[in-house]
Parts: sequence; C-alpha cells; structure tokens
Amino acid sequence: MEDLLDDDYETTQLKEIADFFEYSSLFKVINKLTDYAEIITEGKLSGLVNFNYNLNSTQTSKIIEFLVEKNIISNIKNLALKGSSDLENEFVSNIISETTNPETISSYVNLRTLLENRLTHQTQQYNVNMAKNNSTQAMPINELRGHSRTVIDLKNSNVTISHKAHHGMIAASLHDSYITIINRSDWWEDRSYQKFFFNEDDSQKREFYILSKKKRKSLTEIQADIKKILLKFSEIKALKTKSKKHDNKENIEKKSETKQSSINLSFTDKMLHTPFGQSYGLQIDKILNEIFKHNIEEYDKSEIERSIDSQIYTYFELFKNNRQYFIHDNNNKNFALEITPKLLLINNGIKTFSEKFLHKNKLESFTKFYSNKNKNEIEDFIHTIFIIYFENEFVSIFKIIRSKNLKQFACAYIMKRIYLMQSENITTFGYYFIQAIAKLGSIKT
Repeated sequence: MEDLLDDDYETTQLKEIADFFEYSSLFKVINKLTDYAEIITEGKLSGLVNFNYNLNSTQTSKIIEFLVEKNIISNIKNLALKGSSDLENEFVSNIISETTNPETISSYVNLRTLLENRLTHQTQQYNVNMAKNNSTQAMPINELRGHSRTVIDLKNSNVTISHKAHHGMIAASLHDSYITIINRSDWWEDRSYQKFFFNEDDSQKREFYILSKKKRKSLTEIQADIKKILLKFSEIKALKTKSKKHDNKENIEKKSETKQSSINLSFTDKMLHTPFGQSYGLQIDKILNEIFKHNIEEYDKSEIERSIDSQIYTYFELFKNNRQYFIHDNNNKNFALEITPKLLLINNGIKTFSEKFLHKNKLESFTKFYSNKNKNEIEDFIHTIFIIYFENEFVSIFKIIRSKNLKQFACAYIMKRIYLMQSENITTFGYYFIQAIAKLGSIKT
C-alpha cells in the first residue's frame, strides 16, 4: 500500500510538471546530469533545469524538488555567507552511466574524491565545534541524526540555531550523499566511510538516509527509477496531448478541409518556397524523417553501447593508419552506414565517448591519451563516418546537383531543416552530424 501511495504521489508530481515542462526537456536535463563530475551550486542547477529560460522560479524549484525527492540528485548543505543564518543548498548528481563498475569513469572518481575532500574538512569542523579532543575522529551517526532533527524543527521559528546543529546538519547531508555514491551494499564496511562516520545502528536502521528517512537506493536502482519516470512522464504528456487534440477537434477538422499543400500545413520555413525547396524540399524532408525516425528513449542505452564498443576501436585504428584508404574502402563504408544511426542516439560528449570506446590501453592514462592530437583525430574520425553516411543517404539529391555553389546551398538547406524539424531532440552526436554536413559543404560553423 505504501508503494502504491508513493506511486500515486509521484504521478501527481509528474502531472503538475507536465503542465509546464516538455518530455524532451526533462530528458535533456537527465542527460546534462549524467556523469556530472562536480558539486553543483543551486544557481547552476537552476540554469541546467531552466536551460531555455521559459520557466519561472516556482516551476524551476518544483523540478529540482522532484529530482531530490526521487534521489536523482542529492542535496548537500554548506555554510552560507556571512549575514545569513541559514545553510546553502548544493547538489550532487547520482546519475552514473556505468553503475556496475563506475570506478572506470573519471567523472565518478572525481565526484567521489570531491565528496571525500569535503568530508575530511567537515569532520574537522564538526569535532572542533563539538569541542572534541581529536579533530579527526569519526562522527557518530546518532549525533548527526539529533542535530539534523534540531535544525529541521527550528528552521521556521525565530530561535537562533547553534553552530553545532548546523555542522551536524551539513555532515548528515554529506553522509546521505556519500552512501549513495559508494558502490556497494555494505557501505558501512567501507574503510573510507569508517574514517568519516561511526555507525552504531542496527542492520535495519542503517539502511535509511538520515535527512529524508527514506530507504537508501543504489546507483543501479536510481538508474532504473529514471527509466520508469521518463516512461510515465511520456505517457502523461501523450494523454495531455490527446486531450488537447480532442478539445480542439473542431478547429483541426476545419483546417483539414482547407486545400493547402502539405508543406504549408506542416512548416512555415520560407526556404521551402525557394526554387530549390520546391524541387527538392519534400524529398529532403522524407530522407531526414527516415534518418531521425528513432528516439533514444526507444532503446536500451547499454545495448547501443555494447554494439558500438564491439567494433568502433578497430575502425578508429584503421582510420589513423590510412585515412584515404579508410574513406574509399567498401568495408569501412558499410561500417559507417551501420554504426551512424547508433551514433545519432548518443548524448554523451566526445570526451566521455572517447574514454568509453576508444581508450583501450589502460596502461596509458586517459589524460595522456586524450591529447590535442588524438582529440582532433577522434573528431575527424566521427566527421568522416557522418560524411560517408550523409553522402549515401542523399545520393539521389547529389547525383543531380553538380555545381559546387548549389551543393553548398543544399548542405546549408539540409542543416536548417534538421534544426527546424528536430529542435531539442538533437543529441550531442546529432550536432556532430550537422558539423560534418557543414564540413562537406565548406560552411563555416
């Protein structure tokens, strides 16, 4: 019953968010927070959520509260600037792309190091404020629980809250964030954890967070929750859209009776009415619809990554050895045509992509591998694959268009159509696809 009530509450929250937030926007926020390697200030998180500046502060706060509620991000406290009696909010992302072995991802290692550095400092601050002889001794969980309860109870009163309680609250928030990041079920046995915290709770009690009093979730469980949330949100948005369409049925029927062309019904792009647009517009749109017919949410991310990982490194080495041979070899062409639709679904940056799929020599540090020379080669490799794919998909257009100037115009036209038709749905590698088109058409970007 408790699970069902929680589920109903989650649905209610998502329905409220769906009134002012799009599915693609929520998906984009989740992707921005994936493998986020820093502690995020409240202002920066607001900017990540309200990235297109169309939300008010109440709406932005509602989304942030939901992300904290579902443990997608952890709220950690910090001492406010002088003149303020409250604590500042900062956040840590709990979305890690590789939950089975996150230690292989540099962003995860960096984030855990940041938390441990802050815990080292906070342990000293806590013990000094508690007037304890040893400033490095582990903080007792029962004490932190009591201090945080004091801060929560007195927060809305006029009573001045002591520094002791504030430092206990800060330590409790760091504790809750840290036990999420620790990638093991018996985190209380972790040596780093024991250096900061003395946990004398019984086995059932220690499973819960101090501040929210909810059961602790692993990184894998959080990732599974995100998939469910996105699916539920898409269903809610679909129902709202269906309802809206039903309410406007008469208007839609009137529009459908008008004898306008399909282009005018769908788009207002003036380029469609140019001689080039009238000749090739419908054909180009048809090809683009086929290229971008799949959304990333339709696929299991791990399956896409496995299929890429099995072959991308081999072809990257071939590309580095002989670029011209790579471009003209049919086997490489077939590889490019096969892998490009998968690359278009990837929302990671080129650095994360390189670390996951191209950095195979573990004896060499990733920082050394990802040098300027290698970085440029990786980008050239990705652009080359996209150019091969692009020329193959648009062969029916470019076998007619021979003029260099007209080919350049065609590339610019196609780039604009991608931006207009795909909008926020363009993935990170979708932008690399656009860059490749610009490169082919000698267009400055």
